[in-house]
Amino acid sequence: MNYHIKSLCHQGAIRDNNEDAISYGVNEDLGITWMLVADGMGGHNAGEVASAMLVDHIKTAWHEVSASQQPHWQTWITKQLNDANLAILQQAKSTETQQGMGTTGVLMVIDKDECHIGWVGDSRAYTLKGNSLVQETVDHTMIQELVNKGAITAATARKSNTKNLLSQAIGVREEIAVDTTTIAINNGDTIMLSTDGLHDYLTEQEISQYLSEFSAGENVCNKMISHAIAQNSRDNLTVGLINLSH
Repeated sequence: MNYHIKSLCHQGAIRDNNEDAISYGVNEDLGITWMLVADGMGGHNAGEVASAMLVDHIKTAWHEVSASQQPHWQTWITKQLNDANLAILQQAKSTETQQGMGTTGVLMVIDKDECHIGWVGDSRAYTLKGNSLVQETVDHTMIQELVNKGAITAATARKSNTKNLLSQAIGVREEIAVDTTTIAINNGDTIMLSTDGLHDYLTEQEISQYLSEFSAGENVCNKMISHAIAQNSRDNLTVGLINLSH
């Protein structure tokens, strides 16, 4: 499988620093690739410390993956996000200016014809298969909890001005619940990871159109971010795109 990968992490129009982070890697010998998107939070610019710590942790863990002991990916993803959670929490406790810092994280591993995803927070993964766009992750937000319980509709949630209040994040509490999913992937499919500064300001129809353009060979990252900023995104914005081909 060949991977066509593009990414962009942008400070945005309002923020005076960038607390988002993105990283990815391809192991051509094993035929596997990974991508991580994180959205840091916390005062004194500590959010960027938390998201950077998460990226560094995953990079280190990835280097330890070997052909002889390829892990069960959902278990591996869950362990890495939990280990990073405790490391970030410990750092926050020991450094006064970093107390309360944390980060979202969505981590994806592609191995052969499967895509394994784990996440904490409201950074998302989408897939485009043909003309069908699917949001593969479910936000860990207070408002999504109400949707899950049937207390409000998804349409009401989208209009809420409190939709970005997280129900959990990495580095804030000792216990986190990592959600995971595995999806079958095929030649031509496109996968997108993003932070809320991007996907909250694009409709699903717009995302689908951009991913279609990307699968046709166009680098749409700048267009997507410019579009979200034009729609009044007030946050940092990150997008990572992977198109699969034989």
